[in-house]
Amino acid sequence: MNDKPSDILYGINPVLEALRSGKRNAIKLYISDSRHDKYSDMLRLIAKQSSIPLDIVTKHELSKITSTDSHQGIAGKFGLYPYSDIQTMLDEAGKHHVKPFIAALDEMQDPHNTGAIIRTASCFGMHGLILTKRRSSGITPAVVKASSGATEFMHIAMAANLRTEIESLKQGGLTAVGLDMQGQNKFNDVRAENGIVLIVGSEGSGIRKPVLDVCDYVVSIPMKGRLDSLNASVSAGIALYALGNLLFNY
Repeated sequence: MNDKPSDILYGINPVLEALRSGKRNAIKLYISDSRHDKYSDMLRLIAKQSSIPLDIVTKHELSKITSTDSHQGIAGKFGLYPYSDIQTMLDEAGKHHVKPFIAALDEMQDPHNTGAIIRTASCFGMHGLILTKRRSSGITPAVVKASSGATEFMHIAMAANLRTEIESLKQGGLTAVGLDMQGQNKFNDVRAENGIVLIVGSEGSGIRKPVLDVCDYVVSIPMKGRLDSLNASVSAGIALYALGNLLFNY
C-alpha cells in the first residue's frame, strides 16, 4: 500500500512550529546524530510524549532525506499543507473585531520571496494570504523554511481566478490595493473603511493587467537612492507595514 502524500519539512523553526500548530499530522521526526542541544532534546521529548517515530541519522543521510544541506540537523515527515479558504480569513478578523487585512500574491514563484512575505504578514497580524493555483510556488518545504514556520499559523488559500476573488472581496467592502513600481498612488492616499486586500505581483512581470484593473489604488514606493527597485519581499514588507498601520495604528 502506498504512503499518503507528505512533505519533508526541515530546519529548527519549521519543524517545531509544525508540531506546535498541530495543523498537520506528524508522521516521523529525524535528528542528526551530531546534534546535541536543547532543540534536539525538545524533539526527543515531543516524539516520546506524542508517540511520533524518531530516527537518528547522519548529516549525510538527512541531506538525502531532505534534498538539501540546509536542514540544521532536524527534519520531519508531515502531512501535506492544509489550505484554508478566504471566508475563514474574514471570520478570523471578525473574531477579533478588527478590519480584515489580507494579502494576495499574483503568480509569485520564488519560494524565498513567498516565505519571507508570509513571515512578515504573520508579524504584522494579517488574517490570511491568497496564492494563485497557476504559476505559484505553493506551500512547499522551501517556502516553510523561508517563512521560519510562519506558514503553520497562517490561513493560506489557493485561488483559481485571482481577479474573481478580489472582486468578491471588494463586494464585501474591502479595498483592493495593488503594489506596482508604476503606481500613481501613495500609501496615505488609501482610504479603507472595511479592510484591505493587498496585491503583490510576481518577481518578473508584476501584477497581471486583469488583476491590476480591479484595484482601487495602485501604490508605489518612492525611491530616492541610486537603485530604483526593491526585492519583491522587501517591497511587500514595506507595504504590509504601511497599510497595517493604516488599519491597526501600530
